[in-house]
Parts: sequence; structure tokens; C-alpha cells
Amino acid sequence: NVAKYFDRGWCATENAWASLTKAGDLSLDLGKMRAGKEYDCGSLMFDCTWQMPSHGSLRFEGWDTKDFGGRRPPLLPSAFAIELEKKSFTNGKDDKPLVKQLYEAAFEEQFGKATRLSYVNLGWGDAEVAQLAEVLASGAAPRL
Repeated sequence: NVAKYFDRGWCATENAWASLTKAGDLSLDLGKMRAGKEYDCGSLMFDCTWQMPSHGSLRFEGWDTKDFGGRRPPLLPSAFAIELEKKSFTNGKDDKPLVKQLYEAAFEEQFGKATRLSYVNLGWGDAEVAQLAEVLASGAAPRL
């Protein structure tokens, strides 16, 4: 498969599963590791969960919230199914229906048992918060 990582169906799905209810600091993007740098636990978490500020984005008081994140909010299964149509699979005819079914089952299981959600320092704006609000308004997390 020559598609970019997040354009691949299974890769995007696994990323979506990991992002459903997991705290933001527990989901690492190892693609953010820097060559030649030695890591300890703290520096690995910092580099791989927080987006480093680009030149000129520092404020006098510190970093703005747009300097953090990189992880998207969870998607309702119906919204995930729409996004999945844009993804490539080696065997899309068989895999797409299976992946939709697996995502819906994982969504229902994870939100069904969630008693706490922690989506901090992710740099989300209004659109991302609205997306999360849609998930919560659906009643997916009855134990919150």
C-alpha cells in the first residue's frame, strides 16, 4: 500500500480506536521523535504528545493552546463510516464493512464503560469541541 499512513484504512482505524477515550498524554505519536536524540520517559512523552510551537507562535506568557495536540476528538460511528470511505485498503471490499463494525463495537464498549474523560492540552478549537459535544450528546457515555 503506497498511501500515506493516515490515508490507509487500518492505520486510520487503529489511530481512531486509540483516541476514543484514552487520556491525551497516554497516546504517543512516535513519528514526532527526533533522530539522534536520546529519550527518557518524560522527554518521550513531551516530544510525542505535544506539538512544538512553530517560529513566531510563542506568546510572552507562554505557549498558546494551538501549540499542543495533534490528536483528533472521537467520531460517532456514523461520522467514522463517512471518513472511512476516503481511506484506502488492500482489500476494501471485505475490510471496510468489517472495520466499520469493529469501530462501532469499540466505540460503544469504551464510551459505555467510561467514567472519566481527559482531553487536555490537545489544542482543540471550536470545531473539535463541537465534535466531542456531539459524541457526548448522543448518550454514548451514560456513566459520566
